[in-house]
Amino acid sequence: MNTSLKIKKYRELKNYTQEYMAEKLDISQNTYSKIENGGIKLTVDRLKQISDILETPVEELINAENQVFNFHNSNIEKFYGYIESLHEDNKELTMTTIKILNDQLTYLQKENERLLTLVEKNK
Repeated sequence: MNTSLKIKKYRELKNYTQEYMAEKLDISQNTYSKIENGGIKLTVDRLKQISDILETPVEELINAENQVFNFHNSNIEKFYGYIESLHEDNKELTMTTIKILNDQLTYLQKENERLLTLVEKNK
């Protein structure tokens, strides 16, 4: 069963209407209907919002076919294992986000070193 059908199944189990879900997600009912029909590719954030509303783990909603999970103790390994299970569009977006964050971290570390040097010079 694909993700969109699982979302529909869990919504119906909770007796929630599409209108209710759309309101909680701050989208139109028509847009929400497209989510359940597979007409819209879900972002990780949107999938998390849906899982929160349905009080169902994300793992229950995503398609179990072709998933690769890494169950080592390291959180980063689990995170990369989760990335492997994402659709290609979401995987690319997530990897781009990680690269941007790493670049920002490198910049901030260098800036921190520069500022520490300035403080030392001004003592």
